[in-house]
Amino acid sequence: MRYLYYIGGIIVLFSLLAAYGVFKTKVEISKPAVVINDRIISESELETRIKLKPYYMNRNEYIDSLIDEQLLIQEALNKEIHKEESFRQSVQQYYEQSLIKILVDRKLSSLKTSVSDNEIQKYKILSASRLIISKFGYKSLNEAQNSVSQTPQKIDADFVDLSDGLKFTLLNLKKGEMSPPVESGMGVLSYRIDQIIPLEAPKRGDTDDEQIRNFISGYKQEQLMADWIRELKANAEIWREK
Repeated sequence: MRYLYYIGGIIVLFSLLAAYGVFKTKVEISKPAVVINDRIISESELETRIKLKPYYMNRNEYIDSLIDEQLLIQEALNKEIHKEESFRQSVQQYYEQSLIKILVDRKLSSLKTSVSDNEIQKYKILSASRLIISKFGYKSLNEAQNSVSQTPQKIDADFVDLSDGLKFTLLNLKKGEMSPPVESGMGVLSYRIDQIIPLEAPKRGDTDDEQIRNFISGYKQEQLMADWIRELKANAEIWREK
């Protein structure tokens, strides 16, 4: 993790030097558009910033906000806040979270899933049904994988009233089949569908094919992401205190 400190420190240093006007050499020669004490914002820089301004601001309002921002930066530098440990930690945290977000976004965009017509039809059938479900709780994955005998908790509910995560789990099960054990905040859980009872007057749920497809596809992506993270853990050297 130490290299993150070095990179984060370099980023902060260069940002502060640029903000404070240390770099005098310009690749592109451009007239000043706004000057706030020693900070010069060129016409080209301003036009670049204007393109990214909030939609609800006009040009003058954005320039006013830019001046306020630069004055606050200068005041913070004068008070040497950038040298404080709390500032370094906040920059490090922002840097790491930005790295994670970009990585996860790219991974998600690379995960391709497909949803069959049979899956959509099964979702519709379950949406018009009441289910009797057995919920099995285990202390560990090892206990669950060894099929340690457990007295299940019975759940009697309409499919549309269940949580989205449980809906997706049950969607992949046949009657009487156990779901793979999954770790959660409540321990290791597994489910079994005992009965599927058609409703005479089904509650209104998702009936649009595209909505159902998006729902199933989203959870399939989550499943692939969880598999990917498990793979990262399996290939890593990890030590933690007992």
